[in-house]
Amino acid sequence: MTLYIVMNRKTYSEKHETVRVSYPKELNKACIVCGSKVKFKYPDGGKLVHTLEGDIYQVINYYACTNEGCELSEKTFNPSPRFDYGDGYFGADVFRLVADEFLLFNQKPEQIHYRLITAYQLDISSATIARMCDDILKLKSLKIDEKTLEIIQEQGYILLGLDGQDPGGDAPSIWCFMDLISNRILATCKFDSLDYKVLRDTIEEILKLYEVKIIGWVSDKQNVITKCHDTFYLEIPHQYCQYHFLRNTWNHLVSLDSTVYLALRKVINGLYIHSASKSTKVYFENVGKISVRKVFESVDKDLQTMIKVRNKVFKELRGMWLYETLDGYVEDMEQIIKDLDPTFRFTKIAVRTASALKTALLEVKENYEHSLPLFRYFQQIRGVFGDDKTSKTVKKARLSKIYSQILADGKLMDPTLRLEDCKSFLPSKKRNAVEIMGEWCRLWASYLPGLFQYYSFPEIIKTNMKLEQGFGKEKQALFNRVAKANVAHMVATRGEDYLRIKHCTTEELKSDIVKAYSEELIKQLRAELSKSIKQSTATRRTRSRQYKGITIATENYYHQIEQKKGEVVFVDDKD
Repeated sequence: MTLYIVMNRKTYSEKHETVRVSYPKELNKACIVCGSKVKFKYPDGGKLVHTLEGDIYQVINYYACTNEGCELSEKTFNPSPRFDYGDGYFGADVFRLVADEFLLFNQKPEQIHYRLITAYQLDISSATIARMCDDILKLKSLKIDEKTLEIIQEQGYILLGLDGQDPGGDAPSIWCFMDLISNRILATCKFDSLDYKVLRDTIEEILKLYEVKIIGWVSDKQNVITKCHDTFYLEIPHQYCQYHFLRNTWNHLVSLDSTVYLALRKVINGLYIHSASKSTKVYFENVGKISVRKVFESVDKDLQTMIKVRNKVFKELRGMWLYETLDGYVEDMEQIIKDLDPTFRFTKIAVRTASALKTALLEVKENYEHSLPLFRYFQQIRGVFGDDKTSKTVKKARLSKIYSQILADGKLMDPTLRLEDCKSFLPSKKRNAVEIMGEWCRLWASYLPGLFQYYSFPEIIKTNMKLEQGFGKEKQALFNRVAKANVAHMVATRGEDYLRIKHCTTEELKSDIVKAYSEELIKQLRAELSKSIKQSTATRRTRSRQYKGITIATENYYHQIEQKKGEVVFVDDKD
């Protein structure tokens, strides 16, 4: 930054240097609006500014244009860069450093505070830095919105992705509207409740702002979204998120598989070699007295390691893996036991252990055998979705064939299975393979109209995962800033701004924050944040809530009826 200094007088005290900021020399006293000469009016009262290089006493000379027709003839101004920013008493260089640390390096206010006091010996509080971070967040968010408007208008259309986020507690949900081509946040809105008409009004406001058309929708097929689209925007292609479709399908398979895993884990944890007392010692032939846990420690370690297995989404099921691994392990145990003396204590405990495991395997064998073909079907389905070289028609034909086979297999297991009788249900361990097959086919029929709409988009965009990932980045950034207990409050009050800074370019984050600063603007942004904080805090305070549950219940569910000449009339019935 170039500083324009007319006079560098002696300091008024031994502590501070006084610096007068005059008119820029290169402007040669020309007005920045009309080019006429300017004249000196007065200096300000001066103020102490804390910069990274030390404290200075800044005095600014103010000028006015000599052209009476110029708007700056009645206003005093000075376009020279200043040491401070706004009404603050910390230097612009401090504000810039805090912005870079916060935006580019994801530092917490406490970490920035530590750096300032150790590297620059700056007398500043952590609370002041936290307020600066909030100012920076709001300012940068505003500038990102301005840049988004330019990008979308130049692009000429919107591929709309939309989804909601629950901040937690009683806070309103945050809905995010994104252009999936440019990966820019179009708008964020808070809703205590949302219906398809309110959603339509919100979308219309977005269209009015950006003045471009929507060429397609991408969503996870929430009811409110599909109803809004089908009612008001039916002519626009609506892509249902393929990831959510596959995940919904996968979750039912995981539930069935968990019956295998949980049953085997329970038996393994209940084995004598795992639960026996460590301190109790018994006699083992040719060895002496030693605890059972110690003797079979290696076996128990193997089994405990096995049950630590986790599902790999779309790739591996832990129950299936555990069944197959344990089955092979028991076979190995039985082969070794054959060569042991059956009268030895070691042999007896080993036989009992192998028998318990074999019995457990037999009990879950049916569910394992049902999971196996479903897992294979799932991999076939996933393979078709992942093949971008095939046409829409070929994909639909291949998938239809797979689902027809699934339904046929289900009918072989239960002849009463009918697709039209299948009802939606959440994943549950209580559901059997036939019910899951029916649900898979029902899901396919329900999602089919929107699974391949992406073929009409300018880019291959099958999912709204960019939105999901954005919510994840936002929450991770807030976890990095505050304790877990305060994350919900931060999402409710600052989440919308964090979403924006996570969906912009590094160049935008690097841009000079001081140039975006104005005292009038920051006061407005602070007022908005303060209002949001008060609303969020009020919903979390039990004493501030109004308890009208009985009134609501009575109005909604208690209706007196009056008889009038053969007709029933509901009292207080609303139109």
